[in-house]
Amino acid sequence: MERVVTIPTAAIGNAVAAYTIGFVKLEVHDRVEDAIGAGSGTLVRVGKVHGILTAAHVLSHLPDSGKVGIVEYRGETMHYRKRQIEMADTVKIVQSGDNFGPDGPDLGFLRLPAESVGWFEAIGSFYNLLKHRSDADQAAPSPSSVDAIVGMIDERTKDLPAERADERRKGFEALFSNGTISAQRDVGGYDLMEFAPAEYPDFKLPGNYQGTSGGALWRIYLKLNGGTPAVAATRLWGIPYYQTKTERGGHVLTCHGMGAVYGRLFDAIIAKWPEESAE
Repeated sequence: MERVVTIPTAAIGNAVAAYTIGFVKLEVHDRVEDAIGAGSGTLVRVGKVHGILTAAHVLSHLPDSGKVGIVEYRGETMHYRKRQIEMADTVKIVQSGDNFGPDGPDLGFLRLPAESVGWFEAIGSFYNLLKHRSDADQAAPSPSSVDAIVGMIDERTKDLPAERADERRKGFEALFSNGTISAQRDVGGYDLMEFAPAEYPDFKLPGNYQGTSGGALWRIYLKLNGGTPAVAATRLWGIPYYQTKTERGGHVLTCHGMGAVYGRLFDAIIAKWPEESAE
């Protein structure tokens, strides 16, 4: 007999919030600084190599030098801290096709400077890609799981009340949305899949998923602890990079799968930093 249990979305979302960040371009207009959403990413590491897993087109639109802001989603008390990284101190790995589109490839990795790794670790966690490389070949840690997309939603960015006259505050929102992997295919040696966010009568999905590119598709395994549902394990399952509008008005998000993330991109990281990428 099948048993149905309920677990709050926030409880599942918190399991991956520590790895989730957003990129923000810092611009000045009429001597007033503004922050513009520029895509999403996931904090990851391969041995001693720490960085941000994202989409290639997200990295391509970030400058090669100058400050870029970082949005963090773990902890309500951290919303108003101005986190920045100097792009001249980072290193980009980009795997992209000749044209931007649903067939990709569209994968990227941004290695963080050593001086930034410490405060990233203080506000979140780095997902260990080396440890989880064989996840797809291992037995599931639980028979029950849910797939969910996590990423920033640009249309929900808003100005917030300032506490001082010379201050400007801006709020960025990330979406945690469960759904279904509706199709899978291979293009040029990269595995791709389509993810359809679930629709609910009491929750409004975005009209546009711009900003979600470079976020993450997670497979979250659930368990019962004394009758109470809880998260058993989380596995990074893919990277969204392209959206397609459906006839019904919803969206399908094209994602790179585990084969590309733990294969082609992972191998490129190992090749660039062979001595540092071993545990």
